[in-house]
Amino acid sequence: MSRVSALLASGDVTSSNDVIADMARALRGEAARAALLFDIDGVLAPIVPNAGDACVPAEACELLAALRDRYLVVGLVSGRGLADVDRMVPVPGLARGGNHGLEVAPPGLPAEMVPAARPHMAAMRAFVAAHPPAVLAPRGVWLEDKGASVSLHFREAPDPAAAEAYLLGEVDAAARGAGLRVRHGRMVLEVLPDVDVDKGTVVRQIIQAAGARVALYVGDDRTDTNAWRELRAMHAAGDLDAAWCVVADQPEVDDEVRAAADVAVTGTGGVLHLLRALSE
Repeated sequence: MSRVSALLASGDVTSSNDVIADMARALRGEAARAALLFDIDGVLAPIVPNAGDACVPAEACELLAALRDRYLVVGLVSGRGLADVDRMVPVPGLARGGNHGLEVAPPGLPAEMVPAARPHMAAMRAFVAAHPPAVLAPRGVWLEDKGASVSLHFREAPDPAAAEAYLLGEVDAAARGAGLRVRHGRMVLEVLPDVDVDKGTVVRQIIQAAGARVALYVGDDRTDTNAWRELRAMHAAGDLDAAWCVVADQPEVDDEVRAAADVAVTGTGGVLHLLRALSE
């Protein structure tokens, strides 16, 4: 059993440079069968106070393009809308999943909203109309409209505790009362159609469409644990021969998220190092 396999079997999270090197070496050896999948914010792009200012470094985009040409499939799975994903990572030929699985785009093809979400769009538009800047700004909250979903951010709020209480109370209740789903993230409340999709469902779709037998997913937030859960389920069912669940660790990462991963790299810098190792 390899060092990586032994550690994954033990259930321990590790950030050993040797283990990360072994993981990259194993994936390079399986490149023709491998899916490499990455979240964006906190993984490829450093976290910033205003999500609209986030940027993926040019080197990361260049490495993703190099990996695309070597591995079976390389993809991005984000809570952002796919228009934003394509703006931040202008690398053609990548598989993409956006809006937490509500939007999917195979390599080289435009985005499509999952059909089950479309009947909820009227309720989504009504929710947005009921929460204009004049209502949210005094609370230190701003709304990011992603079409199929919305994110209400409070990272820059003068009183984050009060802003969070407002979102978890009044706004959460309004969304649920409209028949919508609510998801809590890091300094954000997300409102989306009440359909059974998440990052895990889009990860499964990308892997199955490509016919991959080995997969890596790198994330950093609660929503990324759904992708890791799906990888493990596929591995247990024999649909994957190997799976790596990697966390881009940093001080803001929840302990539960950290514990859900198999391997840790240090923030976006660690992810960049991993991309370099995968491209060797």
